[in-house]
Amino acid sequence: MKSVAINRLLKEGAELHFAGNLPQAEERYLRALELNDQSAVVHNNLGFLLMQTGRMDEAESHYRRAMELSPDYSTAYSNLGQLCLLMQRWDDAERLLAKAVSINDEEFHAHESLAKLCMLKGENERSEYHWKRSYLIKPEPEILLNLAHTLIQQRKLDEALEELNRALPMAEENPRLYSLLGIIYFARFDFGTAIKCFRRTLGLRPEDGEARHNLAMAYLKTGQSAEAVSELRRILLLDPGYAEARNNLAVIELSAGDRESALEHFNITLEQEPLNAKALYYKGVIMLQKGDVESAKGVLALGMETDNDDYREQSEELLQTISGIQQ
Repeated sequence: MKSVAINRLLKEGAELHFAGNLPQAEERYLRALELNDQSAVVHNNLGFLLMQTGRMDEAESHYRRAMELSPDYSTAYSNLGQLCLLMQRWDDAERLLAKAVSINDEEFHAHESLAKLCMLKGENERSEYHWKRSYLIKPEPEILLNLAHTLIQQRKLDEALEELNRALPMAEENPRLYSLLGIIYFARFDFGTAIKCFRRTLGLRPEDGEARHNLAMAYLKTGQSAEAVSELRRILLLDPGYAEARNNLAVIELSAGDRESALEHFNITLEQEPLNAKALYYKGVIMLQKGDVESAKGVLALGMETDNDDYREQSEELLQTISGIQQ
């Protein structure tokens, strides 16, 4: 009779859990544990609920108890791995998720989480494998979009386009689909098609700052500077802290001869990000144009302390040029 009661409470808890009634679901799980605290499934389900409510330490305790009770319980390993991923405990997450798929290679969430972890670590080939494995288990369009993103990072543009075309019938109204298509066409120098794709993204999600910035850059590539400036200014109205958009707007203004406006924008960027390499380099250029060599040298020296290889090198080269001229 006790096992019947436990199964009933577990079933009720799961139904309430999926319905979003977490307090009542937690009450059912706790009652089930009062009857028998040896149920790995109840510990796992309770752990998942606690994780959803941000009670990470309690959740981890229940996941570990589930693993002790059932050492081959792949879902508990997967869930604890996801918790570690949320807590940015990368090594623990990878170990647990790898254990989950070693027990059960059909553990969807473990493959999905490993794919995300590999993306965060820049291990795109491994990420590609786990996204493909995830899709075989659960063929959802969002997985294809993530797979395409990983392929783009590897410059596998043809393969990425193939995956996006496969996703298209299932994700016709997904703005991310068109944003990724735009990135591919931009990389292929097909800027006209890229513009159409980014416009489609913004038609579905007008607040997408990244897509709007990409649209502005595509406009620049086709010589439509006024349109690019308009899009960049719109980004900054919505998000004044978007440094890349501000820097690119400043570069356009500098190219058009509006040195003071460009300098103002670079100064705003540097107030927000004091070691922004691009802003430091161009501010150094402007200081040099204005004849303020000492200020230019100071700004460029700061640029050499940044972790942006391209602009650090440009800052160093310009600083050496200044020094050579002065000698």
